[in-house]
Amino acid sequence: MAQVGSAALGGTALTEYLANATYAYSSVHASKGDEKEADALSWDYMIHSNYNPGATVAVWQRVLEKLGDNTQSGVNLWINPSDHPNNMSRRDRYEKKLEEYSGKHVSVKDGNVSVNGKKFVTPAPAGGMSTAERAYFVEGNLAAAYHNGHNKQAARADGNTVMLGAQPIMTCVDGDENVQTLVDRLNKNK
Repeated sequence: MAQVGSAALGGTALTEYLANATYAYSSVHASKGDEKEADALSWDYMIHSNYNPGATVAVWQRVLEKLGDNTQSGVNLWINPSDHPNNMSRRDRYEKKLEEYSGKHVSVKDGNVSVNGKKFVTPAPAGGMSTAERAYFVEGNLAAAYHNGHNKQAARADGNTVMLGAQPIMTCVDGDENVQTLVDRLNKNK
């Protein structure tokens, strides 16, 4: 089928590529609804595991930083740019789920993590992650701590890691505030 399409378009390398891409796309096409269902399922998998649910937001933050709000190049745009939710809406949908998962105790805005409406931390970029990406991982750990009742215990330092009950919240690296400063702030804000 792809060869017929390529021949009809002139048989060049470009037309062969486009015909193959179109054929492959039509064979495995998922609708926007399918993509939203897959996102919802991935959220359910994350919250029923020992993984940080903030990863759901952080991955879309990374996609936004690398590709922007929508895929702007390649076959995806040429074929049908509206078959997936845009990258920003995916990130924002997961961030809202995290806020709800925490009982509305934790949020992130512009890389700033807040607990009960008060600033907790703005993580430094580290390990190949931006400030915003790390903030979503911190939010995920805090959301899990609130969801699982670890917030009933005092925050404490374990080496360079801020702990809330049994839940690690953030490991401080160069550029972050001092671990004890964050522990004290978290105890004050929670």
